Amino acid sequence: MTAQKRSERLQDVPISISAVTSDTLQKQSVMQVSQLSLAVPAVRIDFSGNTVQPTIRGVGSAIAGPGTNSNIPTYIDGYYIPNPVATDLALINIAGLSVLKGPQGTLFGRNATGGAIQVTTKAPQHDTNILARLSYASFNHITAGVYGSTGLTPNLAIDLAASYEYGDGFKRNIVTGQRNVGQFSRWSVRSKALWEPTDGVIFTLAYGHTYSDDPTPNMVNARNGMSAGALIPGNVVASGRRDMSNGSPNYDYLTTDAVTLTSNFDLGFADLTSYTAYRKESDDQGFDYDASPAFIQAAKWTIPEKTFTQEINLTSKGGGRFNWVLGAFYLYNSSEYHYNIAAGSNDYSRLFDSRNKTNSYAVFADGTYEVMDKLFVTVGGRYSIDKPHVAFNLMDTVIDEGGATFKNFSPRAVVRYEINRGSSVYGSFTKGYKSGILPAASFSTVAVEPESIDAFELGYKISQGPLRFNLAGFYYDYKDVQVASFFAQGVSVVRNAASAEIYGVDGELSYDVTPDFTLSASAAYTHADYKKFQNAIGYEQDLDPSSQTYSTFQPVNVDASGFQVLRSPRLAFNVGANYGFNLANGRMALNANYYRTSKFYFDAVEQFGQKAYGLLNLRATWTDPSERMDVSIFGTNVTNTNYITQTLPDTVAIRQAYGEPAAFGAALTFRY
Repeated sequence: MTAQKRSERLQDVPISISAVTSDTLQKQSVMQVSQLSLAVPAVRIDFSGNTVQPTIRGVGSAIAGPGTNSNIPTYIDGYYIPNPVATDLALINIAGLSVLKGPQGTLFGRNATGGAIQVTTKAPQHDTNILARLSYASFNHITAGVYGSTGLTPNLAIDLAASYEYGDGFKRNIVTGQRNVGQFSRWSVRSKALWEPTDGVIFTLAYGHTYSDDPTPNMVNARNGMSAGALIPGNVVASGRRDMSNGSPNYDYLTTDAVTLTSNFDLGFADLTSYTAYRKESDDQGFDYDASPAFIQAAKWTIPEKTFTQEINLTSKGGGRFNWVLGAFYLYNSSEYHYNIAAGSNDYSRLFDSRNKTNSYAVFADGTYEVMDKLFVTVGGRYSIDKPHVAFNLMDTVIDEGGATFKNFSPRAVVRYEINRGSSVYGSFTKGYKSGILPAASFSTVAVEPESIDAFELGYKISQGPLRFNLAGFYYDYKDVQVASFFAQGVSVVRNAASAEIYGVDGELSYDVTPDFTLSASAAYTHADYKKFQNAIGYEQDLDPSSQTYSTFQPVNVDASGFQVLRSPRLAFNVGANYGFNLANGRMALNANYYRTSKFYFDAVEQFGQKAYGLLNLRATWTDPSERMDVSIFGTNVTNTNYITQTLPDTVAIRQAYGEPAAFGAALTFRY
């Protein structure tokens, strides 16, 4: 585990972490980051359109659009991914995944108030190995992937991961009768080259390309038929899980290219690591805002984005009483937005163009000292300078631009006591920070102020024999929360809510009952309420069709003080069981995983909720005697639970999207 930028045992890291291996992810049928809640219930992964919006312990991003970014960043092999559209990753060559809960600032490339999601991919090996997987499931869902690694010379190894995915989706258009309107395809290729020219020097060069033609996040209908289209005589408006009635196109094409170079140098007294990355992304979307056959309001937009990051870490060797890390980080991000609108017809015209640029600089330091035997004190800090800039053109008549500068120092302090070699307790204080922003879709050069959080945590960890157990209690004072309200024609208003108070407890338990039988459980109780939020936005329905404006849902101010923070269930948990036994000279493994969440709301004013629900996944895998082939059958959401994954309100419709119904399939895995 390298959560503190140095190799440590998980139970020695004084941070609340959920670490999941690739084998566990596969057993639980977690194949993408968006399904992470099934394995880590303290996390919710929701969407706003195709924008991934994670929430950890009641802290999550409630904003989307140009010039915005998540307060729970995703890292791949240590590299920050700024675009929340590109973080719903397929997990074909994943070595492991970890979720860090609570503010992260003194050890990572970009500061964050909520936590961090770390994805680690496999490293090239000199020994030749090949893994190939093919699966078929309900809704004509085909997944194929291959991973291979080999050595070319004694000091050069390469690998290659490739995947392809296709499906018809579960949606049907009840107006046209088309049954595969959610048809999607995705493919990716990623390769690494690891070169060790001399002892103590390692370079890892990686290139990845992904392409996705997947309208699934935009496959919305009208919640309870709440659409302006419902006021038009004879118009059919869908609201059921598998039904759509959109008259305008819904699509999403995403292309990503990324090049990274990781350089490691053994300096004797410390290790120096350089992380250099360049990403280029292009997102092309179409969306029917009224979710009906009528041409009331629809949009098409393209988002080209470029990112360059450079991070330097100097890490002590360890082994003594004092261990430390020093770091510096730079980010340049440029994101354009070209937005076209159609209102009253299917003719699109340009509404606005925008360009956001961000330069971010940071230095950080973190050190742990063993002040006496088994008692460790950690102190860290991070100083950040963020400089966002925005320029926009509204209907070719209004041009404006502006910038802002935000400076922040975020400290942390931790005390940990090692009870014995396998267990420890800790207490921590961490100050979190998310930079202010200039969201272009608000058509303003007045910056939204940074959000901040004071986080207190007490934790206990033990890993002894068959038992692994982690427990943490936390209290957050969350201020200037950045929230967005959406209006007609893609316009959003992003501003700071007053404050929120969050406290709770979460934990994980795994116990090997026998060498063949393991039980696991994890749970999170989170009490997250707005302390003061007097100008939250709700939507009031106007049922008078005589105006013919079709703006039937008018924004109104609501005092949300004391209301539950959006997308923050009070209780979420999962329980799992793994049982293995010999069968036909091979090995059979049975896995069951059940996830449940209590009621929560998609909005700050508690208008649009999702009642409590549970998801059950089952998997059975037989491994042949040579251990080179697996045959699996699996079911996801086997109880066919009906649940909503997002709600998107604005003036022409209250839109929603559903999770996938029950699906069943089979998979083959080959190893060499």
